[in-house]
Amino acid sequence: MKTGSKNNTLIIFHSQTGFTARYAQWMAEATGAECMDFKEAKKKKTAFFDDYEKIVFGGWVMGGNVSKLKWFEEHLAEWKNKKLAVFAVGASPADSETVAEFLNRTFGGAQWNGVAHFYCQGGLNYDRMSAPNRMLMKMLKKSLDGKQDKTPQEIEMAQMIGKSYDIADRKYARPVITWIEGNDS
Repeated sequence: MKTGSKNNTLIIFHSQTGFTARYAQWMAEATGAECMDFKEAKKKKTAFFDDYEKIVFGGWVMGGNVSKLKWFEEHLAEWKNKKLAVFAVGASPADSETVAEFLNRTFGGAQWNGVAHFYCQGGLNYDRMSAPNRMLMKMLKKSLDGKQDKTPQEIEMAQMIGKSYDIADRKYARPVITWIEGNDS
């Protein structure tokens, strides 16, 4: 059910620690779009999505992958007459070289032609992270700490992932909001 969506936009998000959910809420508040958790959206039948002109998917990034992006990708063909966008929320600063490389690698295929994509910096919240992901992060930290001849990026990453932090900011939602509002030319 659309809850006051003045622009026929649906924002679907998958969040583990809250950063992606926060961005989805900020976007929905600013645009009047409907906001829905991925778990709820994946239960919906195809016809549910017919009333939406725009569908935005948000997922968190870990290990160079966007969570549940495969689900969204599987719907691209059936949503080909809609305006589509993806926002990825990660722990790296938005201006990092690795973010640009990640976006190019993830959205460089032909299937993504016409799908807008964005990056929003979030952070790390070890208290809300799943136990397996917390363990993976600890292993990555240990690996980086033990590496000889670290690059400046590896040194920065090792420092960043050592503890929880929050670098989310509404300004990183602005490009997605502008796209939703139709001012994306």
